[in-house]
Amino acid sequence: MFAEVVENVVGLADEELAAVIEANEMARRSLDAEMSVALAAAKQRNLHVSLGHRTMPAYLRSRLNWSTVEATRRLSLARAVDEVPGLGEAWLVGRFGHSQAAKLAVTHGNDRVRDRLPEFAPLLIENAEQMPYSDFSETVDHFVRQADEDGAHDDRDAEVEGRSARVVGVAGTLDVRVTGGTGLVAAEMVAIHDRYVDIEFRLDVEARRAEHGDAADRFPLARTDRQRRFDAFVAIFRSASSVGEVGSVAEPLVNIAIDAHTWGQTLVASGLSSATDLEGRPVDPFTGLAVEESSDLLDEVAARRVRERRCETSNGVPLHPHDVVRAALAGHVRRVVVDSDHVVIDMGRRQRLFTGSARQAAKVLVNRCERAGCELPGDWCDVDHVDEWGREGGPTDQRNAAVLCRGDNIDKHRHRWRTRRAVNGCSYTIREDGSIVLPVGARPPDFGRDLNGDEDDDWDDGVESPEEVARVTAQIRRRFDDLIRSR
Repeated sequence: MFAEVVENVVGLADEELAAVIEANEMARRSLDAEMSVALAAAKQRNLHVSLGHRTMPAYLRSRLNWSTVEATRRLSLARAVDEVPGLGEAWLVGRFGHSQAAKLAVTHGNDRVRDRLPEFAPLLIENAEQMPYSDFSETVDHFVRQADEDGAHDDRDAEVEGRSARVVGVAGTLDVRVTGGTGLVAAEMVAIHDRYVDIEFRLDVEARRAEHGDAADRFPLARTDRQRRFDAFVAIFRSASSVGEVGSVAEPLVNIAIDAHTWGQTLVASGLSSATDLEGRPVDPFTGLAVEESSDLLDEVAARRVRERRCETSNGVPLHPHDVVRAALAGHVRRVVVDSDHVVIDMGRRQRLFTGSARQAAKVLVNRCERAGCELPGDWCDVDHVDEWGREGGPTDQRNAAVLCRGDNIDKHRHRWRTRRAVNGCSYTIREDGSIVLPVGARPPDFGRDLNGDEDDDWDDGVESPEEVARVTAQIRRRFDDLIRSR
């Protein structure tokens, strides 16, 4: 039987094979959701007891031959499907896959935010369908941090207090293990290693060119990537031992991107700024300009402002705002403050990296290739125009910048693909025939209407007007209210 399946699949054309993969994924989503419902029902009626087992994990290990880890994870999903409104329905019809459901299940397992999750579930489930997984995960993490700010701060302090490192040599193998600390320190250590790996790579390239001249590209490098990474690690230790004075500070290696709203809130929390003027009226802590009363977390999620919130390195490593304040005061990092339109409005004291360079500013604001499914780091990518500079008259500025890896950038021009931003804040690739590149099971996004009431024909036209933002926010909030009333 299996041989027949293999023979049939191998004989399929590319489009037919893709259709089989996507159909299987849709069926798997439905079966996974149904399994979660069955496990929730079994748990409620204590099925394991009637079958002679002390616990549900014991029953699952016995009858399904699952590992303890698998049984625990599946039961966590079952509980989330049972208690998070709309999760099971959306998963069953294939709006998203196991990864998104598992992320919500982990969030539901957090005792400190579980009570607030049903309130946000409709919006988070919609995000699970519409966003790439990495963006969705960041949105959920933002919800958790804001809903449990004290807990997140305590966890971070506990990690810092419990930091440790071990370097042990055993039979020619070096075991290095570092735990705890902050995301900023980890990002800096990774950046140092990457810099040394790049040095080793350049040494190989120069040696190959010296040996083979213009024909160098036809010969392999002397070392593999793994070998260069090992040698780079050794070079770090040897360089450290050769430094005359321990503790000297080098040039900054890490770029931090933080949005103005988060930066302002952090300044207030640190006692470095105020959220009100002398007469008690609310002001923006960063700019000092008058603002409306701050919205709650639900308003923030409903207005899609979560995707504008950033507090991370340029490679996407999340950071605690308090660590950013310390780094900014010490001047040991390059920080970039961006407004809600992802436009740089403050570059701190060390601004030489970005001054006069739209390319560098665009890359520091995007931590990976913007093509759906591509996870190559932004540092490895090209900066291109969303609206073509020549054919469409697109300007060379950050609002019209797209960060794409070399291969995806070439494909975009070869296939004459275009990009359009939906009201959910995500950018979508549009094929030449007008079809949208979407994950399997996802519905077409809402691209909204322009101010004249017509379908918006502009491609990635940047910032919506305040009226448009207010309209979309009200629409989402009404949808949420309707869902709450329906329950």
